[in-house]
Amino acid sequence: MTIWIIIAVSMLFIVGPILMLRPSPRERRLARIRQVAQQHRVNIKPIFLRRDPVYAATLERNLHLADHDWARYQLVAEENRTGPSIKGKWVQRKTPQGQLVWEAQDIRQTSVPAVDALLARWQQEQKPDFLALELGPRSATLVWNEKGDLAEVEAVCQQLEELLAV
Repeated sequence: MTIWIIIAVSMLFIVGPILMLRPSPRERRLARIRQVAQQHRVNIKPIFLRRDPVYAATLERNLHLADHDWARYQLVAEENRTGPSIKGKWVQRKTPQGQLVWEAQDIRQTSVPAVDALLARWQQEQKPDFLALELGPRSATLVWNEKGDLAEVEAVCQQLEELLAV
């Protein structure tokens, strides 16, 4: 009888760690959506708000941001294409009344109708899914909390394509 207990305990020590190596449902979902994003040529980089010099100050003023894991989804223009015609950065924050608003990082930034329409739609929806929008000389970037599944990542990729043409 004692030998069977020893065998059972030793099997638990062997099988337990193997079972812990299996990906969780969340990890499988993230792998699925990131694979779809990479098929659209989107670069993905996780962001740790506390260590990121740009978003650490935003986190201090908006404590609700720590509830999510964030990732930077960046679409870079191909060699034969131009990038956005403007350069700018917009960050979402929560007002003292609890409203989510988008504001330009630099007050000298020029207003673009396509970007303004997208930000107005996000502001009207009041979803905390996006943290920032960045337009560079050859890229469009969204900082996203990766909530949702394939339909949401397809929408993000489509928005990045639209922003790249601004």
